[in-house]
Amino acid sequence: MPLLLIVSGLPASGKSTLGARLARTLNLPFVTKDEYKALLLARIPELTRDVSGPLSFDVMWHVAGVTLAAGVDTLLESHFYHGVSEAHILKLAQAHGAKVAQVFCHAPLDVLQARHDARVASGRRPGIDLPMEYATLPAHCCWTPLDLGDAPCLTVDTTREDVLPGILTWLHAQRESSPLRGCSDGADGLG
Repeated sequence: MPLLLIVSGLPASGKSTLGARLARTLNLPFVTKDEYKALLLARIPELTRDVSGPLSFDVMWHVAGVTLAAGVDTLLESHFYHGVSEAHILKLAQAHGAKVAQVFCHAPLDVLQARHDARVASGRRPGIDLPMEYATLPAHCCWTPLDLGDAPCLTVDTTREDVLPGILTWLHAQRESSPLRGCSDGADGLG
């Protein structure tokens, strides 16, 4: 039974950095919407956000399905949307008999805004990192963990020192238990 490891949180919460490190450490495919969106925009720069966003999500869901169908544990990372993303994730898990676990990344609002502003100013990812005010983001933008039923969820503060060791310990404990269940809120001190 493969594991579908979800790394969620707001933009600039540290998801991509942490997800890439987790994927490397665990030797998992790192399936992330922003990489697919960057590829699409590099080939078709005239794509509008209302096309490139949903299309990159579709590619992400498809790739995750391919890896899970092969029985491969998979790390899925994005700024998911409450009320939309949960159904896709649970459908993927059910279709491929995967266990689901979630790592939810968060940081204080001022840190998120500063990180995002620095990304926009860098110009490294045109069409992806666009100006926005975090204080005005709606509730569906992943301010809280996704509702994935009984799937275990670990909340981490990405402003702390290296949280990876604590996440690996938690994940190992989750994989040892069968089935994966429960929630570990307040795990910010891990690592």
